[in-house]
Amino acid sequence: MAEDIAPALLEKVQREFHKNLEKAGATKKELLEKAKGGYLGSITQQSGKVGKALSRAYLSVLSPEILPDGIMYYNIAEKVMVPTIKEAYDIVSDVADTWQLEINKKMGIGIKPIRPPIEEDRLDGLLNAVSNGIFADNMHYLNEPIRNLVEHFSDNHTRENCRFLDSSGVKVYVTRVAEATACEWCQERAGVYDNYRDAQDNEVFARHEGCRCEVSISNGTKGGFMRAAGHAFVRSKQ
Repeated sequence: MAEDIAPALLEKVQREFHKNLEKAGATKKELLEKAKGGYLGSITQQSGKVGKALSRAYLSVLSPEILPDGIMYYNIAEKVMVPTIKEAYDIVSDVADTWQLEINKKMGIGIKPIRPPIEEDRLDGLLNAVSNGIFADNMHYLNEPIRNLVEHFSDNHTRENCRFLDSSGVKVYVTRVAEATACEWCQERAGVYDNYRDAQDNEVFARHEGCRCEVSISNGTKGGFMRAAGHAFVRSKQ
């Protein structure tokens, strides 16, 4: 009977993941302290650090040479990736909950944050992609797709809380800031939207692979928004 290598791989990935989080100053403890203190900066930015730490952990531990037949069989991918992706989800969600609570307090409302569940179909799709054929041909799924998935956790959290606040009668502004090298698609969606529906219709909460745009919600003043993003300026929608 073949040895089950998944437990040892999981342990190594977890160790590397935690090491990477420490190097990035993005451990759960550190991020929660920043969120509670009101100086997190951006949940998008912090979730990006978590996603990058997880991606690097996978790529440093998992290789064709250590896998049977050079294939990441589904059962191995499931045992190694599901626990670590869900740990990343828990980190991002816990920090996002704390950060959103601070935002709600600043809005003067006592509404508890909404935590959307992890999207199991999206997770399963990633596992299928990684385990479909020779691993050397699929290693790229452990890079940007992983980072994008973890950043999606924070985007989804922001979207659901924006929807809930809006439906509760709270005036909410949604801000999307494009990075300096953003593509045309992202630049077209940058700006400030004064309600959830406009933001949702304009795909403000969506991101493609490699996208590093920041999405946030507040009850700030729409007209006063102008932020530098590299050499470009993102202005509010008129």
